[in-house]
Amino acid sequence: MKTDFLKKCEAIVGAPFVLTSEEDCSAYGMDWTRTPGKAGAVVLPSSVKEVSQILKLCSETKTSVIPSGGRTGLAGGITAQNQELALNLSRLNRVDPVDRLGRTVRVQAGATTQGVHEHCEKENLTWPIDLASKGTSQIGGNLSTNAGGVRVIRYGMARRWVSAIQAVLMSGEVIELNQGLEKNNTGYDLLQLLIGSEGTLAVITEATLKLCPPPIHSRVFL
Repeated sequence: MKTDFLKKCEAIVGAPFVLTSEEDCSAYGMDWTRTPGKAGAVVLPSSVKEVSQILKLCSETKTSVIPSGGRTGLAGGITAQNQELALNLSRLNRVDPVDRLGRTVRVQAGATTQGVHEHCEKENLTWPIDLASKGTSQIGGNLSTNAGGVRVIRYGMARRWVSAIQAVLMSGEVIELNQGLEKNNTGYDLLQLLIGSEGTLAVITEATLKLCPPPIHSRVFL
């Protein structure tokens, strides 16, 4: 990627968080399918504002960008085949206190699935989407791919367990969808449109997740 573009990225997120080594560009440019891919560079923002500024910069310079989370997918969805910029949100990993009355929790996209589970266990609640890769997979990726996981027969897909989303458009505009409301009949359901869109419409930065009590007993059968 052009030096002046990378310098502008460094001015936004800090030089240590713009990665250009061969190893980093390969690691962040492919998922667990190991489909060959290599990012042109990797940027790790630490705030929604920085995500907004990076996407606005990419839009202005016509630079292709791929959201790259835990990279645990098995569909090649984040494979960088044309030296795209890999936007990794692992530094956006805040998990807010659980709302016990509403049975929800607000989390940032870089929080891991397991981290959210452990956080909610203290209140005897859980986000029921569970994955073999939960220690590495991130909430933003779970939602952008509409993950199913190992409990999908009982609890359904990830889209059933989200009540609000914050996302950033390529223009840099930050949008808030649904505000955590259960009842909302105001036009198109843009929240559900973003879930499963795999970063093609916007970059998910935060979400309010619906929680439920964990199962009292569990069994595994083959």
